[in-house]
Amino acid sequence: MICRRCKKTAPDGPFCALCGCKQEVVRSTHKRGNGQGCVRKLDNGKYKAIVTVGWFVDDDGKMHRKTRSKVFDKRKDAVDGIPDLKRPKNDVVYTFKELYDKWLPTHQAGGSTIGCYKAAAKYLKPVYTMKMGDISVDDLQECLDDCGKGKRTQENIRAVVGLVYKFGIPRKAIPDNLNLAPFLSVTGESAAHRFSFTDVEIEKIKKACGKVPHAEDIYCMIYTGFRPSEFLALTADSYDKKAQTLTGGGKTQAGTDRAVTLSPKIKALVERSAAAGGYLFSDNGKQWTLKDFTEKAFYPALDAIGIENPIVEVGHGVKRHKYTPHSCRHTFATLMKRVDGADKDKLELIGHASGEMLRYYQDVALDDLRRITDKI
Repeated sequence: MICRRCKKTAPDGPFCALCGCKQEVVRSTHKRGNGQGCVRKLDNGKYKAIVTVGWFVDDDGKMHRKTRSKVFDKRKDAVDGIPDLKRPKNDVVYTFKELYDKWLPTHQAGGSTIGCYKAAAKYLKPVYTMKMGDISVDDLQECLDDCGKGKRTQENIRAVVGLVYKFGIPRKAIPDNLNLAPFLSVTGESAAHRFSFTDVEIEKIKKACGKVPHAEDIYCMIYTGFRPSEFLALTADSYDKKAQTLTGGGKTQAGTDRAVTLSPKIKALVERSAAAGGYLFSDNGKQWTLKDFTEKAFYPALDAIGIENPIVEVGHGVKRHKYTPHSCRHTFATLMKRVDGADKDKLELIGHASGEMLRYYQDVALDDLRRITDKI
């Protein structure tokens, strides 16, 4: 053999007989923990991710491992692909961003088109971390409404949504195989899916506070104007007792960490919730998911209050409940229309992106905001 250090010919053996250098090169191997899957390099230079998904017994009574695998060009991609392989095929749960990232490399289009789609997808950031099954048409519609761009950009946003949903349906990533893109309204089109509570219904909700579970949540949501996901994220720290404001929001640049002055109608309710600590409107101390709040709190509360919430057609043949948590935000906007106040102040309260430039170039005083919330 040729010694790996002195380069001289020496008898075969684990050590060089001339210089004593060890000839075998021991390479450490990276081992993943049990149940975490493994990655193997193939002879063709690619990498194979393998996970154990179960066991089975053959006809001879021997137990065998049942695996699932996928081949990747790069080791990093194989390691990153292990969680998907471990996920049960009948329980595929993706966030919008995860599904978008899987779809984009598969879409065949020119560089210019892909560039437009990437630019449009940035306005969908508010739903990036939401699971596909939790995203509502209102969540997506507000992304279009709050983008502050023209019709062409909004059309591209709607196109991206449609392509992601079409990609996810055959991969069992979309509950009920429903593509929400056709129900999104570009500026100038009808937005028939939006409904606000009537004055009579608001009064019913008010009278139910303290009697019907979660009536107070709905009532406070109506008079703060927060988006449902923003509202459910409010904590005791969001409440400023001295200034009488709630600070929250984060879906858009204009709506991030905005201060909403409290209407006298909900002051006592908010103070009581804040005194308990934690989330202001919680699921036994835990933060509600929007889906659970809608199904386990919002709908049952309206039913107990006696507010009819029929299934209605909202366009393109889609049917759903007339009122959803987003109806509270629409109601807040409707109530503000009846109150005299500067547009910049109303835009500040509701956190709408179409007023972003006003927000940067004009000062907003809490007293001005309070004049509006005191009157609605």
